Amino acid sequence: MKSNFDVIIVGAGVAGCVLANRLSADARRKVLLLEAGPAEMPVGAKMPGAWISLIDTEYDWKYHTVPQARCFGRRIAWPRGRLLGGSGSTNAMVYMRGSPSDYDRWQSKGCEGWGFGDVLPWFRKSENNPRLANSPMHGAEGELLVVDVPNHDPAEKLWVEAAKEYGLPFNEDFNSGDQYGCGFFQVFMKDGERCGPATAFLDPALSRPNLTVVTSATVTKILIEKGRAHGVEYLHFGRVEAAFAGGDVVLAGGTVNSPHLLLLSGVGPADELKARGVVPVHDLPGVGRSLQDHLNVVVSFSTREKFGIGGISETEWAEAAEEWGDRRTGALANPWSTSGGQAKSRPDLAEPDLQIYGIATPHRDHARYMSIVPGISMFTVLQRPKSVGTLTLRSADPLMHPAIDPKYLSDPEGEDLSTLVDAVGLSRSIAATRTLAGLGLAEMSPSVEALSRAEIATFVRAQCQSIYHPTSTCRMGVDHEAVVDPATLNVHGLEGLRVCDASVFPDVVASNIMATVMMIAERGAEFLGN
Repeated sequence: MKSNFDVIIVGAGVAGCVLANRLSADARRKVLLLEAGPAEMPVGAKMPGAWISLIDTEYDWKYHTVPQARCFGRRIAWPRGRLLGGSGSTNAMVYMRGSPSDYDRWQSKGCEGWGFGDVLPWFRKSENNPRLANSPMHGAEGELLVVDVPNHDPAEKLWVEAAKEYGLPFNEDFNSGDQYGCGFFQVFMKDGERCGPATAFLDPALSRPNLTVVTSATVTKILIEKGRAHGVEYLHFGRVEAAFAGGDVVLAGGTVNSPHLLLLSGVGPADELKARGVVPVHDLPGVGRSLQDHLNVVVSFSTREKFGIGGISETEWAEAAEEWGDRRTGALANPWSTSGGQAKSRPDLAEPDLQIYGIATPHRDHARYMSIVPGISMFTVLQRPKSVGTLTLRSADPLMHPAIDPKYLSDPEGEDLSTLVDAVGLSRSIAATRTLAGLGLAEMSPSVEALSRAEIATFVRAQCQSIYHPTSTCRMGVDHEAVVDPATLNVHGLEGLRVCDASVFPDVVASNIMATVMMIAERGAEFLGN
């Protein structure tokens, strides 16, 4: 099938949904949105408390890293959403933008126009925040409803009180420009359901006759001739099909899929492409470089009494599911990820370098292993990693996953590991507060065996995991390894080809990344509209 469009968007994830909405608002523009995942939305993508159930299913790309040398050779799971809304339909729904210094740092690295003052209006454009609508930092008319979780479990409130006793100030708004402190993260929910990019942006646009959405469509190649992208090839139910763009092809597949597609299409380091059997079309050495991600270390504690959702019985789970199904209330109307904050691993730091969570269950490895007893898990997430990795081709076969190598804990000075060792101490300090004393917290294996700093370092290396915020594999900039132009999001050296997703971050921001991806998509739509 050969079809002609003004714009082809590859990937209906967070950025793709925003782009599809904004670009198809012009009835004269014919837009094609291609998504590898299925058309149906599973219950787990709607039920706030069930998002973790989508990991390692048909709605997940099921990526893993290559063996990590500093993590005892472990291949670490990298879930990415493979459905409408992408990872915005499978994540924990936290809405955080990062620190203003993140964006000012982007600008200092050559990305003119991406300082915090430049990007704030684009954050506000997407946002509809009833509680904070009167603040100049927030939006009141955007499509994305950003709210407080309606009913926090007493266990979550108790954790926040413990964090305050530890010494963190209460923060009423983590998107005020100051992320330091503890409190409750805001989320994108409506009436007890996830209201993410697929619901907020794509659903209202589906009736537009100039927008075509094709699901179960895995794009395998960008068609490039004479320095210009003019279309794509994709697999659709076992058939190779093609679509052509008179204007732009926009990659919105995310930090893994966008660079992977560029490499498969001959755009990247020429010598490496030849070695994998791909004919180079455009030598661009930065594709797949500059990879960053947030590492998480979890310290879990059991309790003497029922606490949160830990140790929930089958009957209790069934009752909670029934309540959510009938009224959209109860335990499963809570994403169980919003008691948290930002802290400093050392008091001399100018800004927080750890994001922390108090999760009211000792389930392990993001609930891949369920606890049979109640308890609490304390997450500490490395927000400003120094380690930088790569994404490369394994094969010219478009269905083989790329080699993802974040090179965790590899920074020469060892700062990443040292910070996470300090983070374990922070979790233990919150657990030792008087606020939590009545619960009889008992630290669980395997962290409980780690006492000396060396033993804690071993625990960190053995147990750290991604918290799923990878960025920067097609980073924007003006240096020789930059992939896209910060002024347009065009791929350097090619026409008609842009990248608009988390892969263009100059480096990772110090927070969850979905809000930033939406901001980039808002700006990308503006670039494409001009």
